[in-house]
Amino acid sequence: MAAVELLVSRSQLVGLDDIPWLYNTLRECRTWALLDTIAGSVVADLAAREPDVLVHFDRWLYDSDFWIRRSAVLGLRTLLRRDEQLDRFLAYAAQLLPETEFFIHKVIGWVVREVAGRHPALVSKWLRDNMAAMNLITLREPMRRLPDAAELRALYDARRNNAG
Repeated sequence: MAAVELLVSRSQLVGLDDIPWLYNTLRECRTWALLDTIAGSVVADLAAREPDVLVHFDRWLYDSDFWIRRSAVLGLRTLLRRDEQLDRFLAYAAQLLPETEFFIHKVIGWVVREVAGRHPALVSKWLRDNMAAMNLITLREPMRRLPDAAELRALYDARRNNAG
């Protein structure tokens, strides 16, 4: 963790040439406690400085390792805070909704919650449009920031109850 915090403090030294090293480091983390900070801070800040990183995220989204897929989502965080790459994030999230991995469901919900604070109407529409594939773990996080949370939960419950 000390090495990760040092990396965060010097993240401006990380460049495009470091993508293979970052990819391998993220793959080797095997825990959110390290990965989330590296991907959500160091990699995300790199993506904000170097848009060419986004093509790597597009590839990571289909990686066999769910930690790498999680990193693709987290890598957008700095851009999302600038209200950039919203469409890319929502496409990533929709692509990952069918996943069975808890850590994927959680990261989608977590990042959607962050976006919901600034774009509640966009997020509510996206949740409604994707409700059929939604997992409660994913839905629970953004509902904390949405004025129509009760209605969204009722839609989710109705879908689940109709499915048997």
